[in-house]
Amino acid sequence: MNWRIYSLEQIKSMSKYAMDDPTSFWRDKTEYITWFKKPESIVEGQAPYDKWFVRGTTNISYNAVDRHIPSRKDKVAFYWANERFETKTVSYLDLYNEVNKATYVLQELGVRKGDSVSLLFPSIPEAVFFSLAVHRLGAVLVIHYVGLSHETLAYRLNDCGSKVMVVASKGIRNGNEIRIKDFVDKLLDSHTTPVKSVLVVSRGYSDFEVKQNRDIVYEDVKPKGKVYVRPEEVESNEPGTIYYTSGTTGKPKGLFHSHAGYTIGLNWAFRALLNPQDNEVWWTVSELGWPVWPMANLYTIPVMGITGVLFEGFIGYKRDLFSRVIERFNVNYVWSSTTTLYTLKSLGEESVKSGDTSSLKIILNTGEPLNVGAWNWLTENMPHVKIGDAYWMTEHLIPIACTPYGLGEIPYKPGSAGIVFPGTYFTVVDDDGKPLPPKQKGYIVVKPLNPATAKMWNDPTYEKIKDKYWSRFPGYFYTGYLFVLGRADDVIRSEGERIGTLEVESIIGTYPQVAETAVVGTTNSIVAFVVPKQGVNPDDVLRNEIKNYCRNSGYIVDKVIFLKRLPKTKSGKIMRRLLKSILANEDPGDVSTLDDIKIIEELKQSLSQT
Repeated sequence: MNWRIYSLEQIKSMSKYAMDDPTSFWRDKTEYITWFKKPESIVEGQAPYDKWFVRGTTNISYNAVDRHIPSRKDKVAFYWANERFETKTVSYLDLYNEVNKATYVLQELGVRKGDSVSLLFPSIPEAVFFSLAVHRLGAVLVIHYVGLSHETLAYRLNDCGSKVMVVASKGIRNGNEIRIKDFVDKLLDSHTTPVKSVLVVSRGYSDFEVKQNRDIVYEDVKPKGKVYVRPEEVESNEPGTIYYTSGTTGKPKGLFHSHAGYTIGLNWAFRALLNPQDNEVWWTVSELGWPVWPMANLYTIPVMGITGVLFEGFIGYKRDLFSRVIERFNVNYVWSSTTTLYTLKSLGEESVKSGDTSSLKIILNTGEPLNVGAWNWLTENMPHVKIGDAYWMTEHLIPIACTPYGLGEIPYKPGSAGIVFPGTYFTVVDDDGKPLPPKQKGYIVVKPLNPATAKMWNDPTYEKIKDKYWSRFPGYFYTGYLFVLGRADDVIRSEGERIGTLEVESIIGTYPQVAETAVVGTTNSIVAFVVPKQGVNPDDVLRNEIKNYCRNSGYIVDKVIFLKRLPKTKSGKIMRRLLKSILANEDPGDVSTLDDIKIIEELKQSLSQT
């Protein structure tokens, strides 16, 4: 079905159509990919038992690589840069050749259709090569974070059952060398896992140990000439990739997305969010391990046949890095975590004005609601750039709400995630599951019937997913963590009122001397953790000014605590749970997803000085 969108009302009409008749809505989107065998039906069954594009067969690697060779072989598939500004260019023909070589080696290691293969990489071209090689064999991809604890990664390896692990020898971040292979050696020497073979991409380094009967250096076995490995035909609903949730409320959950439905869902999502054109460049600022990286760099950019940017390192390593990357590669779209956008603000105008950013059209925020102060700062300093938003979750990887600028320019409301996304449906309910009227705070629940909703790994009877996501509010998928204005477990109760963290953070974030803030609640009190802008003195004068600023906006902040940085997960989300536990002098629980464990001592020291 062809839509021509000119107004918000038409976008709303599309959303209603998708909800009322999902079969018709999704039928034409099968054309986003190439099929070996076309589906016999669009959808069968109701969630969580639903099947999509049933009995159709395809292959992700074929769609990302092979089908582009006749017309795009000389086109740039990816630019790569690191924080030292070393660069590399990969054409679609390069991608085709490298994926086939990587596939050949994995096949020689015994990887077969349905096996899971685990990866541990920085954001480099080889991460793309091996990810698509796993898919080429019809195997299941599992990308892990660099920097997880040994215990957490061992749990995930055992849960997904990977016998083969592919790792880079090392990476760089914030000027530091990250010795990935050494970390893997310690993990496998100290924990029982199913891993039998470790394939090491040396990256030209040799300062790592090669364990006999386990390790293979890729460069030693990589084919010298051209090779071709035929892509496996995979049925649409077979697992394609496994993601692990952070585990902040218990053991990490393995969630898998399907081979075809997930790819189609993402390609629809980004047409609606950005509508990138054939000659445009898209940069996703993300570490591997957060679903954002593969969503863009595996399942959308190469499937669309456009050009992507891979960046290795920390964007805050140098103040001008962000704008210099945009200038160097003529970037049109940036997809970023919220914390990266806060980092740009904390670095000051140099971060967005050192290089020429005139090519940039849209920055898409994902991770947390972007507070009003950060939105104002970005808009003032890059007035030619639209700031968009998309709220989604690992379990539901088309947006639940967003600003669909690819369909039409809707009025943007700072602090909002946008409107309902065409292809899903949500509502807000109270504790008893009753729908709430507008402007009331409650739980976001979803009634999904779309191809990008995950299933749980090791859950053949669907009992675990029903218990986790469908039992709290019968008939609805419970998103599990968000109030409209903050996470459900972060909501502040003050004098009987529920206050979302974003409400207060947006006020503090607009104060000119504030770079970042996180707000948490104790018993009938509000505590603000504040990172001042560089060069600002964090003294009592500033503390009282912030309190008065909040009071004038209708919020009583009882305490302001200054920090040099906020605790964040490796995906860039602020760990307010950690702030609350340290405030209460309680055990913080699972901190395996914390970006830097040293921040716990920094927090305790800051609290002792207040």
